[in-house]
Amino acid sequence: MGENIHPSLLYELDTFYGNTPRISKVNLNEADIKGTLIPNKESLKILIVTSFRYPITGGLSHYITGIQRGLQEAGHDVDVQSPSQLPEEEFRDRIIQYKKATETYLIDRFGEANPKIVKNASFMQTYQMFLEEKNLQKYDVIHAQDLFSIFILGKLNSMFQKPLFFTPHGLFTQSRLKFNKIQPNSVEETYFSEIEKQGLKAANKVILISNSFRKPLKEYEALDEKMIRVRTGIDFSVEDVNRNPNQVVITCIARLSPRKGHSYLLEALSQMKENLNHVKVNIVGEGTMRESLEKQAKQLKLENIRFLGKRFDIEEILATSDIYVLPTLNDNFPISVLEAMFAKQAIITTNCGGIPEMIEHNRTGVICEPGNVQQLTEALELLIKDASFRKILGTNAYHYANQYLTNEKMVEGIEEAYRKTV
Repeated sequence: MGENIHPSLLYELDTFYGNTPRISKVNLNEADIKGTLIPNKESLKILIVTSFRYPITGGLSHYITGIQRGLQEAGHDVDVQSPSQLPEEEFRDRIIQYKKATETYLIDRFGEANPKIVKNASFMQTYQMFLEEKNLQKYDVIHAQDLFSIFILGKLNSMFQKPLFFTPHGLFTQSRLKFNKIQPNSVEETYFSEIEKQGLKAANKVILISNSFRKPLKEYEALDEKMIRVRTGIDFSVEDVNRNPNQVVITCIARLSPRKGHSYLLEALSQMKENLNHVKVNIVGEGTMRESLEKQAKQLKLENIRFLGKRFDIEEILATSDIYVLPTLNDNFPISVLEAMFAKQAIITTNCGGIPEMIEHNRTGVICEPGNVQQLTEALELLIKDASFRKILGTNAYHYANQYLTNEKMVEGIEEAYRKTV
């Protein structure tokens, strides 16, 4: 089983456990692609790879669908590979098979088998075997969409030497450290940090959805000259409808999880209950916090809040909304904010991740500090009372999104990155 865990990971695990490394550390190196891609070739054969099931709802799925469609419209041949293309039962059976072998190997070598490492190593080996069955040699460009895909492709690309791109949609290790899913200085941090470092080494270019990734990725040894920013864009439109002039509708669309900050929104609303007689609040999304948030709303006596659950009519919901709020504590480049911009919403959000690259304070929206209930309350009070300011913010956001954050603009940037690599 040892040969199925990359030597760089075994080296770091040996070091963590205080063993003398039995092998030399072997890095994944970026492909030498000079001359393999003709820059002016009209049509490229492109492979987009994710280790997450696709298609699903969420930002990653929107991104993949958008770039596939846009690149195809530009005349390219684009395939997507994900675990969804292997029957779920077969995929699960393969993982179980590798899991047993991985556990045995790690216990023999280190005296223990960390469950998260066993789960991840078994999954990566299963997905690697799946990708090995594909004819990767036929592609001009391969574009990974998560760190496990880029790590696996980095290993396989030693044979194919194809231009290899990586778009991180999140900061895996740092995010889990922040929310206590991984403990600092643990074997899990050692293992997953090495996967990030090796994946970044293997990529010829790292396409950032926002510049907020640049500094943290450099902590994992990413090189400045490899990183380029191409902001996410979408195609989204909302029909104008007649709204009730005597009512203000506030909408929040996000997974109901701690990092999205819904509880702070409820606290802010509770501090201004006397101003909410003509206000309706829609909470759209499902998640682990739904029950606790509904209980919090009840305890705060917020009778104007509706929990709508998972919905597929976002355009219709935003068409009847006036203010969009995303009180997130940890985000990258949220699609819901983009949708709100195209829907001419007056937006209230936080300065997490790449949001300040979308929203300019008091011009295309209002920015608050994450978790700052007082700032959130003041922003809500301002926009609820001032209809003219709401209209200014919404119109500015709409024009900015149409100029810089369309799917066409994003695809142009990605295609240019492909062609500039050689």
